[in-house]
Amino acid sequence: MTMEVDQPVAETSVLPTFKATISKQPFYYFAIELLGTSSMEFTPAQYFAYIQFVLKQWLGDVGAGMSVDVLDVRARKADIRVPYDRYKQVWQAMTLIPFKLPDGTTARLQVLRGSAFAMGLASGSRQAGF
Repeated sequence: MTMEVDQPVAETSVLPTFKATISKQPFYYFAIELLGTSSMEFTPAQYFAYIQFVLKQWLGDVGAGMSVDVLDVRARKADIRVPYDRYKQVWQAMTLIPFKLPDGTTARLQVLRGSAFAMGLASGSRQAGF
C-alpha cells in the first residue's frame, strides 16, 4: 500500500530574514531616589554633587572623574546616565555609601530601576507612576 504526499499547488517564496543584535551600549540609565529624613527639595546640581561624593568615596579619584549625567529630577527622585562599562561600580557606590545633607541628616541613594535603554526607565512595568 502506497501513500501519496500532497504537493503544494503554488510554490511559496521565502524571504530572507535578518536579525540585529545590539551588543555594546554606550550608557546605562538609573532611576534613583534619595533616602533620608530631610524634607529638602533637590536640584540637578545637588544630585550630581551627591553622586560624585559617593563615587569618590567608593572608587577614589577614578570615581570622582566618572561621567554622570543627571537627566531629570522630580522631588527626591532622579534619572541619571552613566557609562555602560562602569554601571556596576556606580550601582555599588550608590547603594552602599551614606552621606550628610546640608541640614546634617544622613542620607543615601537607592536604585529604583536600571536599564541599558532610556525607555526602560520611562516604561517600567513594576511600579505605577514614577
